[in-house]
Amino acid sequence: MKRFQAVLAFCLLLTLTACWGGPQTPVPAQPKAPASPLLAFLSANEEGASATLDDPEFGEGVRVLVDGRFFSATGEECKRATLTAESREAEVVVACRQADGSWRLAPRIWGQGLSR
Repeated sequence: MKRFQAVLAFCLLLTLTACWGGPQTPVPAQPKAPASPLLAFLSANEEGASATLDDPEFGEGVRVLVDGRFFSATGEECKRATLTAESREAEVVVACRQADGSWRLAPRIWGQGLSR
């Protein structure tokens, strides 16, 4: 009987301890900073925005024009942009927002694209 009372008192103590802590509100995840100048530009701008920037993956003096926004088949918010190099080469890129709020470039399916 004393063992039962001890277990009951312990369970009551655990319950009260959980109540005193109050409800735990999850801290919203902060979106990660984009890994490249191109991703930073795409994540911050809408259709029609343009800039010339240097990006390690695409080279120096690349002109970026945001073409528009759409939702992928998986429901991700995506933006399409046209990149133009000084050599008149062009490439279309797509960046999509992930569940954690960060942006990633879609795989480059047409080869290397712009030459650096």
